Amino acid sequence: MKKLALIFSAFVALNASAQEIEIEEQKYPYYDIIEWKGQGAILMNRDPNGTTRRIGLTLVGDQNSSIWDETFTPRDEEFYYISSENARYVYFLDNLQLEEADVSFTQLNEAGNMKTSKVSLKSALKSAGIVDYTAAEVINIVVTDKALVHHIRYEDKKEKVVKEVATFITHHNLLAYSAEIGAIPFDDLKDEDVGYWDYIGFTEDKICFAARGKANKKKGWQVKEFSSKGKPTGTSFLEAPKEYITVENIGFGTTGKYYMDDRDTEDKGMVCFINDKFYMVGGEREGAGARLILHEWKDNEWTEINRMELNYFIEKKSLRLGLYPMNEGIGYHLDHNGYDKASIIPFEPREISSHNTFTERTIYNPSSVFNRKEKQEFMVTLPGLVMTFDTEQLNKPGPVKFLMER
Repeated sequence: MKKLALIFSAFVALNASAQEIEIEEQKYPYYDIIEWKGQGAILMNRDPNGTTRRIGLTLVGDQNSSIWDETFTPRDEEFYYISSENARYVYFLDNLQLEEADVSFTQLNEAGNMKTSKVSLKSALKSAGIVDYTAAEVINIVVTDKALVHHIRYEDKKEKVVKEVATFITHHNLLAYSAEIGAIPFDDLKDEDVGYWDYIGFTEDKICFAARGKANKKKGWQVKEFSSKGKPTGTSFLEAPKEYITVENIGFGTTGKYYMDDRDTEDKGMVCFINDKFYMVGGEREGAGARLILHEWKDNEWTEINRMELNYFIEKKSLRLGLYPMNEGIGYHLDHNGYDKASIIPFEPREISSHNTFTERTIYNPSSVFNRKEKQEFMVTLPGLVMTFDTEQLNKPGPVKFLMER
């Protein structure tokens, strides 16, 4: 708890040991910056004339100079950065939906080692019961500590069920495994208390999915756990604490669900899993306002651990909410009737959290929810260190500077 308090308080005032460091320009000017949470900030450079698609990467972290420099060449101009809290790898994907059942990407690990590959999921999908892979639709793509995971949905009109499948590409040997998450009858989905399956998080080699449903006439979430090789490792049912208002799950963070922004689903409460604990965020009305309530699953029941008050709520318009589990709390993006902000509900109770205007850069800067910041600022937290970068330095020749606050 003391460590968490220090992370938040570090933003309040400049530390006496704050220093400015300079990062030398690479072959081309830096044009963008992304956060690898827990590792640092990655500066990106490329040829402004577009002669080559090669992208240069420079990691800046707990040192007085860059930690490593690397390059990769995406297949097209557009590519997709996939990362998660506590994952030791990140990916740059060439394609979101499957192309002839293939996935193309560049993999990057903590040491700066890169590997570009194309992996076929055809056999993995077939073993999970999807023969016609051309009808398979990717719903989400995430990276866990052990694997790159695709959540795939397939409507089996013959059996009148929606088949939910996960594929797992292990980091070290890039082998593909699969598992059937569940098969939901079409008729069951007419019940507002039954929902599709969603990826909710991981801890080490425990990868979890959940779906709203019923058990013994009680409402809640069915949970299934798998290993990175697709082996079932557990099931459970988390009973809903109460009836919460319906929210649109819009996705948040560097995942496939966010990039595929037409994948919104409606939920009455949203479940997350991180550091071997289940959390649930639910919304409730109160007069002209509303609140978000954070629960932790303890001793087979939900215990409220924090809440975030919202100033107003328009009943005819649903809350559009995306969640991003972090070690410090549940980051969120709330979009409602012109209120478009990003913030965090910490695991440690606090009376107030900062709310920053949501921009596309927020997705690539999860630490930005910790404190109020200027629009052009990019903030990264590491143990005992806060890094601040002015994004107005981008797309200009020469070195760039970071302010390091210890």
